[in-house]
Amino acid sequence: MDFLDFDMGRVSIPSETTLFELLSQCLAKFVTLFNINDSQGLLSDPSSLERMLRSIFDTDSRAFVTERSLRILAGLDGRDKACLFVQAVAGMTLIFQRLESALSQLSPRLFSRELQLFAESEQRRNMLEKVDGSPLFGSCYSKNTLVDFLAGAVSDREASRQYNLPSTTIGEDINVAWGGSRPCKNMGLPWGFTIMAIN
Repeated sequence: MDFLDFDMGRVSIPSETTLFELLSQCLAKFVTLFNINDSQGLLSDPSSLERMLRSIFDTDSRAFVTERSLRILAGLDGRDKACLFVQAVAGMTLIFQRLESALSQLSPRLFSRELQLFAESEQRRNMLEKVDGSPLFGSCYSKNTLVDFLAGAVSDREASRQYNLPSTTIGEDINVAWGGSRPCKNMGLPWGFTIMAIN
């Protein structure tokens, strides 16, 4: 998934594509990554992504991630779009972890139930708040840093115990779901050198 860009510390996504299109690519990766018994092909249904996004986001944000037109994103700056994208990926990670922990064949009833429970959970609200309140979107220089942040944002010890979620692999799940790494722009610094803050 070669679409994340890191430029002067700012995380951005392509301006010529919708969030829904990018998240569709993420969904395809999640489907191959997680060991979910989906013999009915529910996760491959065109409506499955929109249903997930509706369970992740409140009504005031849903249109930005479910709309197939670029016009809806015209009023958002780069930080807002990146934040919504990261919230969506984190939410999808949590949903897939929950489905995998069910240890049974995925059925329409199970899928609907898990989406509803997630939509009503403190886990979802905590994740959205952590991502939205982070200053990382203006000071992130590598994908690994963002993956580490996401792993922390979706970590919820109480929920992990309740649903038997393997939180130690969350960062790996996100990293694989995004696919191959993309080199970040390093402002011309030689390999191995970083910028240090001077007080």
